[in-house]
Amino acid sequence: MGDLVAPVVEYLAARVRTANIVRTDATGLTVLDPHSPDHVAMGTIWGYVGDDRDVVFRYTPTGEGATGPWTFLAGRTGYVQADAANVFDRLFTGAVAHAIELGCWSHARRRFVALEPPDGRVAYPLALIARLYRIEHMADARGLPPEQRTLLRRERAGPVLDQLHRWCVLTQTQEPPSTDLAKATAYVLNQWDALSRFVEDGRIDLDNHLMERQLRDIAVGRRNYLFAGSHAAARRAADLYSLIRTCAQYGVPPLAYFTELLQKLATGWTIARVEELLPHRWPFARDPPASPR
Repeated sequence: MGDLVAPVVEYLAARVRTANIVRTDATGLTVLDPHSPDHVAMGTIWGYVGDDRDVVFRYTPTGEGATGPWTFLAGRTGYVQADAANVFDRLFTGAVAHAIELGCWSHARRRFVALEPPDGRVAYPLALIARLYRIEHMADARGLPPEQRTLLRRERAGPVLDQLHRWCVLTQTQEPPSTDLAKATAYVLNQWDALSRFVEDGRIDLDNHLMERQLRDIAVGRRNYLFAGSHAAARRAADLYSLIRTCAQYGVPPLAYFTELLQKLATGWTIARVEELLPHRWPFARDPPASPR
């Protein structure tokens, strides 16, 4: 079944690569490996979401960027949203791609939240970040399209960002660099361009929560089945997860989708028409009527 759907997933991957915004993150997966000393290995499932709905997972035996995002997103020039992990740096430096980096305010916020009980000074930046999210909730409640959301962000979020930036710069000048507060503000300042790009484009989310939600299915499954039986099995599982999560994003019932998908693939559906089998095309167009003899 995993092998049958592989061509469909490749078309899905192509859609993700050409999306306006690609969100990415990763999670580990234990795999049985008789060649490892303990007979198990820790592989990585990389996740990619293209423009809110198309979801693709790729399994690699290691967590190295060379076999993960550096390969999948090689040559990209558009937006890529990720955390500030070093493994993604080459996507933005020109080493493997010239992508435009988008930051994650949720990651920035967590660093201040971790300091909140002992250090009351972080109440101010947390209040400013909360204000950014309230502006987004306002835009959501109004159902604003990207163009109008951009105008609202410039008017409301721009001044908030200015306040936050001034506070971080001032804190950096007064705080010893080894303290946790200095490290939290340094993260924000180092990521400032990536974190503030959302103001100029209403399509950009403040955080990478959408990608993180896709990984929850894998985390839940991992607690039940514990491991993949082999590296090949993990790759097949990643393909199946790709279609399942894409179905969820489009509101397509997975059981009905897979039932019809496998029927068509098993009865000789041509490779030239595989793109018609993607979740966003379900219910699939029926086969054209046979030509009269």
